[in-house]
Amino acid sequence: MTFAFVGNPSVGKSVFFSRLTGVGVEVSNYPGTTVTLTRGVVKARGKTIEVVDLPGIYSLGASTEDEKVTKKFLIQDEPDVIINVLDASRLERNLFLTLQLLELNIPMVIALNQIDLAEELGIRVDVDKLSELLGLPVVPTVAIRGEGLDEVVLVALGEQGKAQDHYRVMYSQLIRQALAGLDFSFPDSSPSVKIAALLNDAEFVELCCMPPEANALLTYARRFRQNLELEHRLSVHDTVSRDLYGESGHIVDSVVIRVEPGKSMKDRIDGVLTSPNFGIAVLIGALLLTFLLVFRVGGFLESWIVDGIFEPHILGPVEAMTEGMPPIIRNLIVYSLRGVEAGVAIAIPYIAVFYAILSVFEDSGYLTRAAFLLDNLTHRLGLHGRAVIPLVLGFGCNVPAIMAVHALGTRREKRIASLLISLIPCSARTVIILGLVGTFVGFWAAVSIYVMEVFIIAAMGWVLGKTLPGQRSGFIMEMTPLRKPELNSTLKKTWMKSREFLYIAFPLLLVGSAFLGIADALGLLSVFQDFVEPLSVGLLGLPAFAATALVFGILRKEMALQILAVLAGTANFAAVMTPLQMYQFAVITTIYVPCVATIAVLKHELGWKDTSMIVLFTVFLALGVGVLIRYFGPYFL
Repeated sequence: MTFAFVGNPSVGKSVFFSRLTGVGVEVSNYPGTTVTLTRGVVKARGKTIEVVDLPGIYSLGASTEDEKVTKKFLIQDEPDVIINVLDASRLERNLFLTLQLLELNIPMVIALNQIDLAEELGIRVDVDKLSELLGLPVVPTVAIRGEGLDEVVLVALGEQGKAQDHYRVMYSQLIRQALAGLDFSFPDSSPSVKIAALLNDAEFVELCCMPPEANALLTYARRFRQNLELEHRLSVHDTVSRDLYGESGHIVDSVVIRVEPGKSMKDRIDGVLTSPNFGIAVLIGALLLTFLLVFRVGGFLESWIVDGIFEPHILGPVEAMTEGMPPIIRNLIVYSLRGVEAGVAIAIPYIAVFYAILSVFEDSGYLTRAAFLLDNLTHRLGLHGRAVIPLVLGFGCNVPAIMAVHALGTRREKRIASLLISLIPCSARTVIILGLVGTFVGFWAAVSIYVMEVFIIAAMGWVLGKTLPGQRSGFIMEMTPLRKPELNSTLKKTWMKSREFLYIAFPLLLVGSAFLGIADALGLLSVFQDFVEPLSVGLLGLPAFAATALVFGILRKEMALQILAVLAGTANFAAVMTPLQMYQFAVITTIYVPCVATIAVLKHELGWKDTSMIVLFTVFLALGVGVLIRYFGPYFL
């Protein structure tokens, strides 16, 4: 049996799911897409039930990848029961999707979530009357506290296979006239398919009908739509939306009693957080605090893991034990362990710390306020407010930042955000900027690299926003109410998101490390160094050994600095490199191809084609900037 969780974003659906399934879940992409589905298993009354957490959507439209995947899953995979999670404090907006789901004729149960929050806001829902009106079971829940979750599953079990006599939308005369015309030519097609045809949702129609019937239905519907719009000067799409909202409003008026609540401290705090002036100041402070915590706590944990565990107790003894082994076997072992070290040092310190903070922001409702405040700014980069969090995360680590582009609506936005994140100087690049330029060239020289990076990122975002083809999604987001985050929920969400890196990026990181070790043992890195010498020495003016250090930076960015010291024979870089060369090396390392772990998650999110294009672009951009620094840098350094 399969139960599908469907609902708007921020209704508590994921909290509901994680509470119900615990940590035994599987995260995977829907076939042919980059949209993630989370699956888990629940046992109830001796039956094993697969539960699927579908992406949060506002409608069964076709404007975002999330909407398309949800619609495709419901039609093609056809779950046994839909569990539609509604936010009781935002019932009218949520019912828009509910009315669309009813037309699919799949057994459904309503989980009326956040009942406690609705009551705080003076909203009282007559659950029995709502159930009677919709013709569906309605179960009140408070997912964050685990209340009502088991009851929802047990009720859903009872609805499996039932033919529900549910609520039918009464469309306006204009739409009924069009449907009557289609009924005459296509009597066997369901009302939901005919509505989709009128809305020109070809994907929905093609999923439900064979190609000849689908093409004919879309053609007939197009004629009806054009005639009606010419005759009545009303958009069919707008009319359907108006009808659905009208029905939602009617239902809410029938089942909701509103009591005017007094102005609470939460309301006053909310007013500050969303104000144009104070809100921006708070947001900047929150972003700086996030960056500081990720950098400081992550850096402390990384030092402890690397210097306190791996180097003295694992890598040191293993290097000593493998001293007499053939170089290929020794390098395979040592480099693989270094890959494990890099993976653990990235996953635990930076990803887990950031996702813990992100979960707090998400559960408290602050995330939607940050997106709202920065929407205008990010629109100039071809994105919208929701992209703020992944971009900020990139300063800590590019890996979780690119994983966070799931939240963006369209593939176009995911491509733009992923490229911009790849250019953001993460904490590992910061090690190179501060450890090389900050120490041996000067503080302001190091600051200038950040300024240069911000300029490049802004310029690339503006260019891509203007030129990259693809769908632009509008930014419609309900402001979720402020509430106190629950520790248990935060820890579970942190674990579920962090382990995605371990499953996706860690294996490729391990393979990449082993490959570099074998290449080094076979002398291929030396061959590479000789091969690129005309480029590294002739064009860029760097020392010959710098090219090999740049290659190791692909494994882990700060390793470029470590290998540079090994190859140079000293950590006093001023003795072997000029200030211009150090500045140039740091800039190239900061811009060119991200580390193996980042490449792995890029491939997971975008596929090999887009990943290859991003890698090649960053390499050529780094070389171009490096050449400019060689010839114009002496005027400034």
